[in-house]
Amino acid sequence: MAELQEVQITEEKPLLPGQTPEAAKTHSVETPYGSVTFTVYGTPKPKRPAILTYHDVGLNYKSCFQPLFQFEDMQEIIQNFVRVHVDAPGMEEGAPVFPLGYQYPSLDQLADMIPCVLQYLNFSTIIGVGVGAGAYILARYALNHPDTV
Repeated sequence: MAELQEVQITEEKPLLPGQTPEAAKTHSVETPYGSVTFTVYGTPKPKRPAILTYHDVGLNYKSCFQPLFQFEDMQEIIQNFVRVHVDAPGMEEGAPVFPLGYQYPSLDQLADMIPCVLQYLNFSTIIGVGVGAGAYILARYALNHPDTV
């Protein structure tokens, strides 16, 4: 009977402990319902959709999705897709306090902000990843724009 031998497998570009991921680019765009902030990681690949994330209530993209995208098994995926992390108004880091009388957008209005983000970035298709209210917002967007999801 042949003995089993241990084989060393090396990844193409592993993310080593202490190594930082690619630089993020944060943008804001005006929509009919106010300004929305989003952060882009990676370089767009032709004919590939972007991964677009939307967080839950009381969180932002870092507190909601950073553990997922830093997970070792996700490294191959994030090397092949550009990621767009949308922060709901007022949830981005360092966000100012809303002025008196500010009317926060409804969940449906938050979904209607996504086309402005995609138009700004010139993206035609996305893979949506949402948690809680973010999942509802992305589902609402998908119902209104099925050809882009």
